[in-house]
Order: sequence, then structure tokens, then C-alpha cells
Amino acid sequence: MKFFIKFLCVSVVITMITGCASDVVYIPKIPPRAQATLLDYYEQPDNKVFVIAIDPSGDFAFGYDYGKSTLKEAAKIAVEKCDANRDAHGIISKTYIYAINDKVVYEEMIRKDAEARRNAGEEAQIDEVARQEVTGEAEEPSEK
Repeated sequence: MKFFIKFLCVSVVITMITGCASDVVYIPKIPPRAQATLLDYYEQPDNKVFVIAIDPSGDFAFGYDYGKSTLKEAAKIAVEKCDANRDAHGIISKTYIYAINDKVVYEEMIRKDAEARRNAGEEAQIDEVARQEVTGEAEEPSEK
């Protein structure tokens, strides 16, 4: 009976994990107020990075830098500018890279982040099931 209960619990958890996995990812649209800034960004010399954080309400913070000796250096400064902007305007959303040089990578970055979080969540759930099996917490309480 205990084997059947363990099997049932593991089956339910695996079904939940695979059933909750979805390829649908919310990608916030760039607010029109940010588009003028993007036009300025695209006119700048290479080794440039544009980052943005968009709250569900549409409020946003951004930062960009350009003309540095490396993309990494431009990205570091762009993120610092965006973080200062986020703090000043109370933006709580995560910062994502919008563009590297003239290539827009925004959706790709959000999808990769969502996939990484989903994989981490699945691993945590599997670890929890294994921990419960080892400690016996997955078993039904014995009747007295």
C-alpha cells in the first residue's frame, strides 16, 4: 500500500510539472514614450547596449550606453543607469537587454529567462518529492 501511495504521489507531481509547463511567455510591449529614446539610441556608434524594465502598469525605466571599447563595458553602464532609473521611479520589474548594437534581442532574453526559471522550478519540485520520499513525509499518516 505504501508503494502505491508513493507511486501515486510521484505520478501526481510529475503530471503537475509537465502540465504546468507552457511555452507561453508574457512579453511586455515597449511603451510609446520609450520609442523616442530608442531612435536616439540607434543613431549612436557601435558597442552600444539598451536595457529596459517595464512594469505591468506600463511604467518603465531604461538605460543605454555606447561607444565603449567593449560591449560588456557598455552593458555594465547601461544596467547601472537603468537601475538608478528603476530606483528613482519605483519600477519593480526585472531589467532585460532590449538591443545589442542594432540587433533587438528583447523577446529572446525574456524567453531564455522564463525557460531558466521554469527549469529551476521543475528541479526544485523534483528535489522536494525526493526529500519527502527519503523523510517519509509523502506517506499517509498511520491510523491509530
